Amino acid sequence: MTVRGAMVAMFGIFLFCDLLATRLNFGILTGLGYVASCVLAPLLVRRHAQLHVVMAPPAIFMAAVVLTQVLTAQGTSRHSRVLSVLEGTLLTLAQVAPWLFAGTFLGVVASAKRGLRQCVRELLAGFRGEAGGPAQGPAREAAVARAPAKEAAAVKNV
Repeated sequence: MTVRGAMVAMFGIFLFCDLLATRLNFGILTGLGYVASCVLAPLLVRRHAQLHVVMAPPAIFMAAVVLTQVLTAQGTSRHSRVLSVLEGTLLTLAQVAPWLFAGTFLGVVASAKRGLRQCVRELLAGFRGEAGGPAQGPAREAAVARAPAKEAAAVKNV
C-alpha cells in the first residue's frame, strides 16, 4: 500500500468511527478506530514510508474530528454553531486522549519493527547532506551523470 492510500484509509476509518460514535453516543469507538489504524498502517505500507505513517495519524485524526463536529454541529446561529464545533472538538479530544497516546505508542512500536529507525537515519543524513540520505538510488545517479554534461556545455558556451 502506498503512503497516500494509507492516509486516505486512516481518514476514512477515523471519520467513520467518529461519526458512528457520535450517533451511538459510544466514545470508545473513536479511540478503538484510532488505535486500529495506527497499528495496521505500519504493517501495510512499504518500509521506506514508516516515518510518514507514524507522524501523520494525529493530524489526520484532528481533521476527521473537526469534520465530524462540523457535520453534527448544533445551533441556529453562526456563532452558536462555531461554539458547538469548538466545544465538541475539545471534548472529543479530551475523551479519547488515552486512546491517542496508546495508539501512537503502539504505532511507533509496530513501525520500529518494520524499519522506522532506518527512515529516521536517512532523514537525518539528508539534513546533514551526507551520503546515504534520501537522495540516493537511481535519481541521484542520474543527477550525478548529468552534472559533467552540464559543465561541458557551460564551458563550450563560454
